[in-house]
Amino acid sequence: MSDSVSQPDSFPEEKLLSSYLEMLPGIVWRIDIVGNEITFLNKYATSPEGEKVRAILQNPQRPKEIIVPEDRELFQHSQQLIRNRQSTSCSFRVREKNGEVKWFKLVSMPDPVHTSCSIGMLMDVTAHAEGILNSAGSPKLSTKINMVDDPVLLVRFVDRSVYMANSAARRLLGYNEKKLTTVSLQELLRDNPDSDLYQIYEGLIFSDHWDGDLRVTDAMGESHQCSARIQAISRQEEHLLWITLSHRNDCTACRGIPVRGNEAVSDKFSSSSLKRCSSVKALLKTMLRALPENSPTKSLLLSRIFIKKNAIAVTGAGSSFGNDPEDLAHPYEGSIAESIVRFGQPNHVVAETSKSIKAIDWALFIPRGIRSYYAQPFFTDGILTYVLIFCSTQPDSYDPDSEAPLLELHQEFLANLERCLGKER
Repeated sequence: MSDSVSQPDSFPEEKLLSSYLEMLPGIVWRIDIVGNEITFLNKYATSPEGEKVRAILQNPQRPKEIIVPEDRELFQHSQQLIRNRQSTSCSFRVREKNGEVKWFKLVSMPDPVHTSCSIGMLMDVTAHAEGILNSAGSPKLSTKINMVDDPVLLVRFVDRSVYMANSAARRLLGYNEKKLTTVSLQELLRDNPDSDLYQIYEGLIFSDHWDGDLRVTDAMGESHQCSARIQAISRQEEHLLWITLSHRNDCTACRGIPVRGNEAVSDKFSSSSLKRCSSVKALLKTMLRALPENSPTKSLLLSRIFIKKNAIAVTGAGSSFGNDPEDLAHPYEGSIAESIVRFGQPNHVVAETSKSIKAIDWALFIPRGIRSYYAQPFFTDGILTYVLIFCSTQPDSYDPDSEAPLLELHQEFLANLERCLGKER
């Protein structure tokens, strides 16, 4: 007998998380530290307001141009913590073209699912900051908690009942304002082991705050994983717990990696033509002719690496590089080569440069219309000396798990590269 009963939704929590992300008033992002790529996880990034500020996260030059000088060091420190997968939070000011100053808040934490990533949010908090700066006297608790974008609960210490909650907490938990005040903290935290709750209360006895991960149960019985900060406060002789929740995003993003493999050498190509090249640019042009007719690769770039001098010298060939001269100088720091060395990568593939946070991508690839690339490193006595980069004007053109493009020609390419460079010396 067949089972005709419809199956319940297998991923209700993921759908609720996705809906919650769309309601957040800021850009939610994930940065892949190894791949030097940023992915935007909600639609706010494509809104008119989001388009204005996303460059702060992507283009390394942009913060230097628009963040007020007094706040740049703080922002750069937070950026470094993000790259080291450490939690961070900072507020900074941005001066717009018309002279107006806006306040932004950047928060980040290690991605709990992707071990090479950090996730976070960038928000325009100008209205909140100005409200605090312009408020006279001590604002009411309801005003204070509603200035916070994260969900906030105020809980009475004596009986653990909810005293007050901001709009973000009510949206997360699915209660209206009146109903939420009838719920106890025990009900909200019922999906946590008793031992964890004892640790919280014990911690609050010996300290005025507690930080950690909690599962918070909503009105539908769904359990949301949150990072929480619980702080003991006193207000008008009443002892309260101020609970700030940071809703963790466990959804995964599809990278859209192709599975067709990378280009092999065309049957029409003769490797002997490499021996007739007398310059690096000519050698790269000849390698382009070795590609099959349907190849997405339209340009090639060779980087010569000088780690001790913090320099690379690049020579390009193909439609994206036109008549660029040979050996254009760029810093090693922030380059593809640095990523390869730092993370011990066998290759470095970028599926979409518009998501990149690498300085070299914004300086060299994005202005020339390159959307994806495959970088193949070459070492001499364990030292990175060259990187050969296959460039495409289309996204998702290379498979990082397949053999490198034109693999059969790599050794002959290297031999003829050394010959051409020997002539120039």
